[in-house]
Amino acid sequence: MTSLQIIWALACAFIIASGQLLFKKAGLEIQAAGTWFSPKALTMVFLALVIYAVATLLWINLLRFVSLNKAYTFMALCFVIVPIASHFAFRETITTGYVAGTALVVLGLIVTTRFG
Repeated sequence: MTSLQIIWALACAFIIASGQLLFKKAGLEIQAAGTWFSPKALTMVFLALVIYAVATLLWINLLRFVSLNKAYTFMALCFVIVPIASHFAFRETITTGYVAGTALVVLGLIVTTRFG
């Protein structure tokens, strides 16, 4: 993969992660409002879906030039990005097991992109 393709794949992972954070925020809003029809929650769900749509279009474009097995490895970064971001956005706990697992995911990404 070229540097530009790696940046593109990283962007897709970060965009998907941001959509996940919006889905969480929408879920909290639905819980607080007691209804799915809260305007704030519906707005967040809509924005998250738009973000997913954009990420999908970027992803399809990337796959025109990169094999799926190489590009898909970068989606594992969502398992790293989302919990870290949710720690700061929602005060969710990061455990030592999570840190160890994250290190393995990142190591796996490095191995597969360098030697795969």
